[in-house]
Amino acid sequence: MKKLIPVLGLALMMAACGGKKAQPAASADSTKVAINDSAVVDTSYCGTYRGTLPAADCEGIKTVLTISSDSTYNLSSDYIGKKDGQFVTSGVYHLKDGKLIELVTPSSGEKTYYKVKDAKSIIMTDSLGTEPEGEIAKFYVLTK
Repeated sequence: MKKLIPVLGLALMMAACGGKKAQPAASADSTKVAINDSAVVDTSYCGTYRGTLPAADCEGIKTVLTISSDSTYNLSSDYIGKKDGQFVTSGVYHLKDGKLIELVTPSSGEKTYYKVKDAKSIIMTDSLGTEPEGEIAKFYVLTK
């Protein structure tokens, strides 16, 4: 009986391992497809948004923000009534929690945040996605 147990154990191990051939490593293309199939990315927020944001030292900031599906953005800010008050910036953005767009200025690392409100509008927020409240909230919205 003592000799039978090790023999049975060895037979079970061979049966479990036998007949199975090592599978070839997945190619880069098949991995890419699996990732693309399992991760559906919503890019409905991409597009060009326009509006006039409030400013402390002028009438407002005429803003045009283009969000691209390749994680880049272009931002044009025109400080109304200011000489030499037009600025154009481009860089990368990150989408956080599916709703918060974090724009990163490459030269300074400065971050600006917009929250996706709906299919046609975004609103400037703080880094936590907190929206302005009250009557002033409508002045922080950019629309497609």
